[in-house]
Amino acid sequence: MIYAILLIALLMMAISAVCARAIVLRAVPAYRALQQTVSAAVESGRGVHVSLGSSALLDESALTAIAGAELLYQTAARASGGDLPVTASTSDPVTLGIAQDRLRRAYALRNRPEVFKSTLARWYPSGDASLALAAGVGAALLDEEDSLALLCGRFGAELALIAEAAIRYDRDLLPHSTQIEGQAIAYATSATPLLAEELFVSAAYLEPTPLNIGAAAAQDALRYLVVFALIALAVLAFLGVNL
Repeated sequence: MIYAILLIALLMMAISAVCARAIVLRAVPAYRALQQTVSAAVESGRGVHVSLGSSALLDESALTAIAGAELLYQTAARASGGDLPVTASTSDPVTLGIAQDRLRRAYALRNRPEVFKSTLARWYPSGDASLALAAGVGAALLDEEDSLALLCGRFGAELALIAEAAIRYDRDLLPHSTQIEGQAIAYATSATPLLAEELFVSAAYLEPTPLNIGAAAAQDALRYLVVFALIALAVLAFLGVNL
């Protein structure tokens, strides 16, 4: 069953990639706002901070960590031409390595490898509600003159402390969380939060190659198929049909 689903997903992605020019992706306000705020940061000589929260490569949040690292790369590639370097933070020591790699690749893409330093990615004491991470991101927004805090990963109630620091210092805030309490705070504190699965399609909006667009379109199509299947099963169960 799993192999059949994977095969269907690959076929849909391939078909979508071939037809990418005819595909219009649904609007995601957060990615439009991200492009605008990053451009404004570069023009004004300000920095950008991307935090992956407590997303970890070695537990159930591995996919979130990988997706957050991809968004870090896409953001850093756009902001790496600015006067101040892009910084990143995480409370997982393994994720720290992938964050450093994404920053290095972004600066190499812009032919500025000399700007990259491993200390641009910071580790703060771990935990699902790391107050040290919240304090570190808040301090970075003030001390390093970052104009944007992009939060993409696993955040709990500590997201409120980061949001409060961003609002107090008049910084732009683009938050996302895979946890209910963190997502609720993100929705309440930002006009353009990333919602749920929007984190996993960043490449399609920030680097719209046929393959990236095809992958995003295939995800949307599979989501609709799953919803349709659940509704159909519920109707059949209501009618007393046994499968």
